[in-house]
Amino acid sequence: MKEYTINCGDQKITFSLIRKKVKNVNLRVKADSTVVVSANRSVPYIFVEELVRDKAPWIIKNLARIDEKKLLNMERKYITGEIINYLGNNFMLQVFQANHAEKIELNGRIIALFVKNSEDIERKQALIRKWYKEQAKIELGESLERIYPLVESFGIEKPTITIRTMKTRWGSCSWKRGKITINTELLKKSRDCIDYVVLHELAHFKFHKHDADFYGFLSALMPEWQVRRKLLKKETGVDD
Repeated sequence: MKEYTINCGDQKITFSLIRKKVKNVNLRVKADSTVVVSANRSVPYIFVEELVRDKAPWIIKNLARIDEKKLLNMERKYITGEIINYLGNNFMLQVFQANHAEKIELNGRIIALFVKNSEDIERKQALIRKWYKEQAKIELGESLERIYPLVESFGIEKPTITIRTMKTRWGSCSWKRGKITINTELLKKSRDCIDYVVLHELAHFKFHKHDADFYGFLSALMPEWQVRRKLLKKETGVDD
């Protein structure tokens, strides 16, 4: 295995070339941000280099995604520069010294956290979680107002919404009690995904099981629900 670095515009791409008995030239971007090309010994290096140059936009895009995922999954210290996900977008956290009340403000793509002790990670985490819950009440209430008219004519009464953190589900339905429970983490997803989960739970008031009638009902009211579900499930282990 040999390592090579080539210039692609203003970007440098370093890749490892592995010679082995394969029919095709294979190019992979691995989770550790390494780029690996495997090719038969009969394939000239210049062909490999041209392949890497041709795939440069794809390689750079995937490397950026890996870096972004690392930022999102790193151990939280809630310091300036960390990435916070909100409504399907990445926001940069900026931490400020609070002279009066501790609070969080949303300014463009910046989440400004005002805290009295910037070294207190648990306090900062608590403020972020409280803010998420407050925003979730607003966003989920608005989602219910958008989606409920779709099911109202089917005799489904408007339910109450409970918000809490759940590890394995985006939402649940207590149809006998007229209540749906939504995962606070859903606030990190786009409004399209939020609307899908709300409709999914409302549909359970009419069809309690995930059967053909249930999914037919979803398709009639939200034809693109599978696209939204795919976005929702991307890179998560949480189900609806």
